[in-house]
Parts: sequence; C-alpha cells; structure tokens
Amino acid sequence: MKQFVLPILVVAMSIFASCSKSDLTPETSGDEMLLSPISYKSSTKGAIQNNVFPKTNHISLFAYHNPAKRASTEIITDFSGFVSYLYNAEFFYNVESPNDKQGTIAWTGLNSMYYWPITGSLVFAGYSLPSPKDAEGNVLAEGAKVSSGKIGEANYDLEDDVLTISNYVQSADPVETFDLLYFGCDRKSYNNRREGTAVPIIFNHALAWITVNVAGGSGALIDGHVWEITNLTLKDVLTKGDFTFNGNPKEDEKSVTWDNLALTDDMNFFDGVQALSVNMSKIENVDGGNIVIPQSPTTLSVTVSYKAPAGTVISETFDVDLSLGEGVIWEAGKHYVYNLTFSPVEIKVAPEVNAWPTTGENGYVETNK
Repeated sequence: MKQFVLPILVVAMSIFASCSKSDLTPETSGDEMLLSPISYKSSTKGAIQNNVFPKTNHISLFAYHNPAKRASTEIITDFSGFVSYLYNAEFFYNVESPNDKQGTIAWTGLNSMYYWPITGSLVFAGYSLPSPKDAEGNVLAEGAKVSSGKIGEANYDLEDDVLTISNYVQSADPVETFDLLYFGCDRKSYNNRREGTAVPIIFNHALAWITVNVAGGSGALIDGHVWEITNLTLKDVLTKGDFTFNGNPKEDEKSVTWDNLALTDDMNFFDGVQALSVNMSKIENVDGGNIVIPQSPTTLSVTVSYKAPAGTVISETFDVDLSLGEGVIWEAGKHYVYNLTFSPVEIKVAPEVNAWPTTGENGYVETNK
C-alpha cells in the first residue's frame, strides 16, 4: 500500500529584464573585476549541508555595458543601449587572490584578469558548474574549461534574457553528479563596484534534489528480527538534456525548461548495509544528495535483507513507484523526500516536496559567513 503526502509548495521565481548583444568594447580601467557568489535558498550539491557556495565551482559570466548609465545599483528599465563586454568569461576561486575591500571571498578571472570599464555601468548573467579535475582528482585552473565533459555550448540572449545550455550530461554515479546553477539579469546597474567591492551574484538551481529516508514500522523491529537495506537504485533516469532559462516567459510558459532528454541510465543511490530503526534516517552513499535533471519520477529498486532469530536470511529486491500524480514531474529547485516505512506485511511510501533549505536573512547566505 502507498500513502502519498504531497504538501503544496510555492516557489518564488525571479523575473529578470532583457538585454542585447554587440561586439563593441569600451576602454577598460585598472580595477580588477571580482565576483561574490551568494546562494539562493541553498547552493550546490556539495553545499546542501552548510549552505556555502563551494570554492571548487567556476562561474561563467556574461557582462553588458552601457556608457550612459552611471548610478550604482540603479534599477534598469531600458536595456536597448547595452552592448557586450564579457561573453562566457570564466572566473574561479584562487587562494592567492585577495578578498574584496569588505573581506568577502572573491572569484577572479580564470585565464586572464578582467577589468571594469572606465565609464558607464554593467549588468550580468551567467551560470556555474564545478571546476574540472585532472585524472588524479586535482582541480584544474589555468587553461581549463569548466564545460569540459559536462556541457556542450552555452549562450545568452540579452534581448530576451534567455540562457541556453545544450547537451548537459549528468553522471549516473551520485558521487560524480554535480549541480547546475544559473542567474539572469537582476535589473541592477553596477558602477561603483570598481572600487574593490565584489559583485554579488545570486544563483538558482536548474536541477532537482532527491532524498530517500527509511524506517521500520510496526512489527518490523521485534527483538531478534533484523531488517537491513542493502541497495537503492533509481531506475531509468534521463541524464542528458538541453537547459533553457527564460527571464521573460509568456503567461503559459515556464521560466525553466529542459528539452531533448536522452541517455537513460540507472543511478545507484545506496550500496551497503543499513539496518532499519524506528526513526526515519537518510540512506545514500553521498552526503550532498542525489541531483537529477527535472523529469517524470521513475522507479526505485530496493533490496531488503531479513534475518530471523533462527539465523535464516531472506533477501528480496522489488520496485517502488515514485510518481507524484498524473503529469507531475521533478521540478528544478525542489527537494523531493521519499519516506519508506517497512513492516512484515507492507511498505508505505510518503513523498514530500520541500524548498531547498534557507539560511540567513531573506534566504541569502554570503560566502564569508
């Protein structure tokens, strides 16, 4: 028997202004551009536990310049005069780079230093992925491309505030999965940031987070009887797709969409031994959680071992349907928690849908907190 508990969740979506692309480049100053990542609700898989933007992430930045705009943090209503300043420029955290003048941890240019324009102001958009690693697991910096082996091509259309990332591929191994973060224009004009203050960037999640909890129900925890979970596998997961963020969706459109989903694979959440207790406990081989491309919920394969007092051991594998209702998908930026209760006669499944955890005022947490 399955019992479904699906609380209503309201997710605030930020609507960003439009911009436009050009090849004009204004004269630059000698003031280096610094970025300060701020997480929205939570940041990536590796930061689910502590809500701090991971220093191992790169930031790919699109910046646009308007020589007529001069007021710092002015709210922009007309982007017709903006032209391209940086296009897909990569920033990374460098332990040798100084923090900004307020002590905030800052990201700097990866392959070169990027400078503020002498006049005018900038607006920004972009995305973030973990930094690429070499065969020994060391994070690469100089000369490395963050897109290596993870995404195809990334583009940004300022006129419509649309970010597209093609051929995104998520590993079927939870240990190797990674979160995809994005942000569009926030309507703010950045100008006085030239004086050594990092630009704050607020990220949103493009993927869904899946967690499985288990517990023993009535009759399952009799003295001498041992119930253990030895494997959890999410079956037939789609691991490739094209991501689109639309900052100005029409009334019947969503801000975040995934298209051309492909590459079906199984994702092994847990492989080991975990005994059941009366309390719900998370069961997975990674601390950060299991991150998947938004898609229709699939099936969870569960292997349970039962040991009777006489020493008899019975092991059984069965499937649990994780669907949440007709037409309901795992959506970007949502955390899906499945609570599985085992007893001698039935297994109960109680799904929950939660926002990713918030920390700090207004749900923001700065990197130096």
